[in-house]
Amino acid sequence: MIKKRQIVLFVLGATVFNVLVTLICITILMLLYSILLVPNIPENVSFIGFPLIFLASFVLSFLIYQKALKLYLKKHPANNREINNRQT
Repeated sequence: MIKKRQIVLFVLGATVFNVLVTLICITILMLLYSILLVPNIPENVSFIGFPLIFLASFVLSFLIYQKALKLYLKKHPANNREINNRQT
């Protein structure tokens, strides 16, 4: 039962981390876009950047999440075994 609780807490923590990283990426990319690009491009073209920002932030947050997860599992090998056993 303790292992199940640890796995649930790990998954919840990883999910919260992923959501926070996604929100931070969206905020940073939106700020950069609005400061650097919007003043320099025509108004009828500037709306194209918003969907691209969302896609780029999801890809970027996914890559950051993967790196963070690998780093966490490297530092905590006991949790790595429990998670691998649970997936199979």
